[in-house]
Amino acid sequence: MTDLPVLTPAQALATTSGTAVVHLTEWTLGLAARLSRHALDHPVRLVPVREDGALTLVGPVLHPGAPACLGCTEYQRLATAGGRVPWQSPALALAGTGTPAFGAAVAALAAELAEAPTGDAGDAGDAGDAGGADDEGDAAVHVVNGARATWSTHRVRPVGGCPVCRPLPADSPEAARLPAAPRPLPDPTVLRGPNDRTGAERLRAELYDERFGPVRRLFRTEDSAFALTTAWVADGRAVDDGGYGRAADFRSSERVALFEAVERYAGMRPLGRRTVLRASYAELARDLGPGAVLDPVRLGLPDLTHPGHPAATATATVPYRPDLVLDWVHSWSLTHRRPVAVPEHAAYWELPDRERPRVVYESSNGCGLGNSPQEAALYGLFEVAERDAFLMAWYARTPLPGIAVPTEDPQIADLAARARLLGYRLTLLDATNDLGVPAVLALCRHAGRHAGRHAGRPTDSHPDAPRTFLAAGAHHDPLTAIRSAVAEVVTNVQEAPHRSTAPGGPRDPERLRPMLERPELVVGLDDHVGLNALPEAQPRLDFLFAGPPPVPWRERWPEAPAPVADLTELLERTVTRLAGEGLEVLVVTQDEPGVRDRLGLHCAKVIVPGALPMTFGHLNRRTRGLPRLLEVPYRLGRTPGPLRHDELPLHPHPFP
Repeated sequence: MTDLPVLTPAQALATTSGTAVVHLTEWTLGLAARLSRHALDHPVRLVPVREDGALTLVGPVLHPGAPACLGCTEYQRLATAGGRVPWQSPALALAGTGTPAFGAAVAALAAELAEAPTGDAGDAGDAGDAGGADDEGDAAVHVVNGARATWSTHRVRPVGGCPVCRPLPADSPEAARLPAAPRPLPDPTVLRGPNDRTGAERLRAELYDERFGPVRRLFRTEDSAFALTTAWVADGRAVDDGGYGRAADFRSSERVALFEAVERYAGMRPLGRRTVLRASYAELARDLGPGAVLDPVRLGLPDLTHPGHPAATATATVPYRPDLVLDWVHSWSLTHRRPVAVPEHAAYWELPDRERPRVVYESSNGCGLGNSPQEAALYGLFEVAERDAFLMAWYARTPLPGIAVPTEDPQIADLAARARLLGYRLTLLDATNDLGVPAVLALCRHAGRHAGRHAGRPTDSHPDAPRTFLAAGAHHDPLTAIRSAVAEVVTNVQEAPHRSTAPGGPRDPERLRPMLERPELVVGLDDHVGLNALPEAQPRLDFLFAGPPPVPWRERWPEAPAPVADLTELLERTVTRLAGEGLEVLVVTQDEPGVRDRLGLHCAKVIVPGALPMTFGHLNRRTRGLPRLLEVPYRLGRTPGPLRHDELPLHPHPFP
């Protein structure tokens, strides 16, 4: 094994040729970036060996054209800590003493990396716990854990770009274009294009690494209604978030969870283009023309203001005015075939910079994943339709027609039986509205007595049982929408006992009951679901069960589903239908370049100004300035006349 010189960081920054190890015992992220820039600009090969507590990390090799640098490698590693460290600060200091007993092993690992051909991780990965199905463009990092006497090899690439070694291209109107390319479907009943790069093993190899992400943890839940897999992403937040997969077996559910994790990760912040447009709406409307920029008022602004309240503080929204300077990204109007600038915080739902103003709260509503840009946009549009249909029925308090549970479908029949065993009755409702996409609500209501009361409390044999759960689905195929909604609601029913009812827990009834009179206390998803599961909240949900009696789903949608020969044709037909209702469909492409190029997966955020947006936290509700909420229920015959906003009860919704 070749003996390599060992340099201090100062010596490495003065070296302009040759190969050496750089030993960092006390260092910062800023120093990591400086070393990376130096190696990119000079004909050197530097192998950083750095200490961080009990860990000794070896690599990646720094040289001109390196597939990843020390800066982005550490950026991704620290992001997996889940917000416990200031991982975006160049001043973050790290240190360690290493493990002297492993000194020879670390030296051997460093030499092995240094001697490997450029862009090749060598053979050491055979003993590690991570590896890629296609290693081209990856950098190798060895992690030695002195506390456990273990080591592992990891393959790293800059996810979402790196300002040092892989800077993102600037966002532009041209980059937003989504061409109407034909997307023929081999099976006219399956709205997913073929993709031979997304097998279970390859997805795991490309996406999962507990040290570097982008998926940092995969785990199974065995007492769910399905084989349930969760895939947490490495997003640097203290809140665990990611994808959830439900399927008949864990191999399949892991694949679904990884798909959803990609969608969630790409929708949080720009990973494919760098945001460069900063201006006020008034300036852009003047310079570009009003049709080339989205007026934020069309998104529906927050209904309420409550300065100092935790919900208002957490989302950091500010009152909108046309001269307020915002960050903007470019979308593509499928309706008018032109680029349209939209507020960045309406296109991405978890931007890291909380200091820049936001005028609306945004969620992952409208994010879609597909094997083509058109497929991603179509599924994002389905989600917009699903949430809009539910919120329109909820806020306008309109009963909905019933759908008979299709027990001829084995999956739905099994889930309905599972709900009965758990003490709940499954109800299906048709929530389809003017968007024309079949939308279904699935409700599971506790089957015990809840009419008798004493001192405002239930008197049945299960007084603590959550009373109602709800989920929704929307799809071109109504049966697919039904399956999706039923699967989610029954999964939530079975998961309910795991939600803590201890004092202060997410389902603590004493914590939730004050929200009945003080809805501003509802600040997150658990509050929305828990509040509406209380026995005392059930009168608010009774209207959902008061609609026309159920009929078979084919009677509700006698012409559906029509076979689809080309997915783009279905997307355009749906966009045209919405245009007839005065609605524009905007698409922000959210592709992460590596995921797109290696796995053929595309991500998109669909924005339909005027559609009701899903929000969490009652103070983030957005119903004002959206006339469809007041007009469409009347046009559909659900209310005797147009509604007035001040007549709507606007209780916190129960959507999960």
